[in-house]
Amino acid sequence: MAVLNPPRVLPGLGRAIVNYLLDARRTPTEDELVAAFKPEGLNPGADAASGLRNTISALRAINILEEDADGALRIGPKVETFNTPYTTRQFRRVLQDRVFAIDQSGDLWATQAGERHTSGARDLHRALTWVLAQDALGRPLAWTDNVQAMQADQFKTRNNEAWAITNDTRWLATVRWILALGLATTSVVKDKNGIVPLPVIAVDDALDDFPNERLAIHDLLARLGRAIPVLHGGSIRSSMVARLGGDPDAGIKAECADSSIGQALRILEDRGRLAFEALPDADGIRLSRFDNARQTHVIIKAGGKK
Repeated sequence: MAVLNPPRVLPGLGRAIVNYLLDARRTPTEDELVAAFKPEGLNPGADAASGLRNTISALRAINILEEDADGALRIGPKVETFNTPYTTRQFRRVLQDRVFAIDQSGDLWATQAGERHTSGARDLHRALTWVLAQDALGRPLAWTDNVQAMQADQFKTRNNEAWAITNDTRWLATVRWILALGLATTSVVKDKNGIVPLPVIAVDDALDDFPNERLAIHDLLARLGRAIPVLHGGSIRSSMVARLGGDPDAGIKAECADSSIGQALRILEDRGRLAFEALPDADGIRLSRFDNARQTHVIIKAGGKK
């Protein structure tokens, strides 16, 4: 089941759906859930409930919801639940956990028959990986401005079926998902609309699971790649690079940290979440192609300014 294919998926609506199920006295069917969120007579258009139904479909695809033999919807067994409704941050971590739980069987970039090419969020994985391989210091990404041309150039074909994101409908869905997962931000520059592949929130979330201690910088980057496999160092990025014949990120080309990760780490340093060290005679890396110093170690600190 595809995640990007339902055109009106609203990841943020997922929290309201899951919180409703947590408090429900019985497990409703999809039709009953739709009726609860969109009562009969409210916006009676033929497509009025499509955003809700598309969101339910996507949540089933990543196993946040499951449907039993009688058609009743319940929260999936791998989703951590609480005695209180999910906060925004708690539900974002649920989304991350389920989206980043990648099916490792086969190359995600190799075309497979039928739904196998998109099942288990494979379409979303490819889209997120491609976006996060772009230059975080470059122009914001927008479908009509640059995304189509960049994909044609990098994948070396104008056949959009070979791209990571095949059309503008899936691009809009990708934008909603990437923001909900904390992997990007919207542009704040006037007259430069689009998103910036800046995963500050997702990296900060991942750091909660790391020890608050000094780590070698390459150890930190490897751990981030395992925790967020759509980032540089993750398996999907490696497969994409092999397919493209090289890594498109400007930081990697300059033998620095990936630009998305490097910028995110600099921002978290400014917020007091991290501190970097440049110890002599230790292997280091420049966080940006504009840096001179090579950082060798990082100290993870609890808290920091949000």
